[in-house]
Amino acid sequence: MKSTWKNALIWCCTIFLTLAAVIAFYFLLLNGSSIIKGLNSILSSMASIWLGLGLAYVLDPLIRFGERKLRERNVNQTVARVLTILIVLVLIGFLLFLIISRLVPRLVETINGLLSDLPGIQKTINSHLDRVNEWSPEVHDTIINMINTATDWVNTNLYTTINTITQSFLGLITGIVNLFVALIVLVYAQMSKERFIGQSKKLLYAVCHHKGAATWILDIFRQANLIFSGFITGKIIDSAIVGVICFPCLSILKIHYALLISVVIGVTNIIPVFGPFIGAIPCGVLLLFTHPLEALVFAIYILILQQIDGNIIGPRILGNSTGVSAFWVIVSILLFSKLLGIVGMIVGVPIFATPYYIIKRIVEEELARQNLPTDSMEYVQLERIDENGEMIYLKEESGRKKSLANRKTPKELALSLKTMAAALRSYIDRKRKK
Repeated sequence: MKSTWKNALIWCCTIFLTLAAVIAFYFLLLNGSSIIKGLNSILSSMASIWLGLGLAYVLDPLIRFGERKLRERNVNQTVARVLTILIVLVLIGFLLFLIISRLVPRLVETINGLLSDLPGIQKTINSHLDRVNEWSPEVHDTIINMINTATDWVNTNLYTTINTITQSFLGLITGIVNLFVALIVLVYAQMSKERFIGQSKKLLYAVCHHKGAATWILDIFRQANLIFSGFITGKIIDSAIVGVICFPCLSILKIHYALLISVVIGVTNIIPVFGPFIGAIPCGVLLLFTHPLEALVFAIYILILQQIDGNIIGPRILGNSTGVSAFWVIVSILLFSKLLGIVGMIVGVPIFATPYYIIKRIVEEELARQNLPTDSMEYVQLERIDENGEMIYLKEESGRKKSLANRKTPKELALSLKTMAAALRSYIDRKRKK
């Protein structure tokens, strides 16, 4: 009797939970947009917290370095950390002061100069349009229609534009407040990071009863930390170096708006692959309308700078921090730019690299367990793997392997060339004697 009641109770609970799950799923379908808006508002309200945690994470290597140096001088750990955080915050404040006091006035001066050059730019555009009209009136009419459409759009959306500017100004004030709160979060996060790490590990081992699996998860998180910290910190340093190099070089080349262009190039360089083009194209177009010859010089200089950055500066700072090929870098940027916008273009590569590393590690561990090679190039010309685990290659690959096996070493090749040269010299001498 008890067993019957127990089974009936289990069935009732199962039916109730199933109906509740169906109702909840139906509710999510009907109110999905409202729920997403609610989640976005919650995440937006926590913007200062995310910013503070992000700053704490990016600045952690610098704080650990300063703390280690102070500990070497027999300073207490808590005191060393407090002093290091204060020094880092003072350095950040000093850097912001330099930017505001030195860079902002120069930027304002450059922008004012650009605005004063607008009449000249307009004359240049009109002269180009006159040449286009002489060459092809149809193309000229098309361009004029596009300009008129853009002008009409600006006039009809002027109120919206003013409202956007006002909201941007209010957003700047909110951003300053969020930055102040973020600095407070940074201090608390740095002071309690060991406790947070310990609590996370304790929770992991409490939930995951298989200790080997928990250890494997910890290794994955360590690797993810190396990927994120190495890529983001390195990219910031790399972009700062590119921006600093850009300004004096553009000044030596006497390029107009050198400071404004350098700031744009340095900031957009944080975005992998597409960042240099995102920054260089509008700057080049600006110079093309004002000083066409300088636009050509600027384009050549940017190509040289990006080659130096991509082949010398970037690899030395970043190395192979993500372990992802160039193809997957482009895929990750395009994917996460749709999901997270500009932020996705910046952090998309390390986010993609983490599951890529997990999959790669699982595959390589399974192949190693089967005594199979883990190098991908070993499988390019693979035909099949027989029952004994022997790798059978395609016939073309077998022929290529034989030709590689029969290939002479450099020493043997040099000896053969000497022999051929001696035989040719002997033949020529015999012909001369005759």
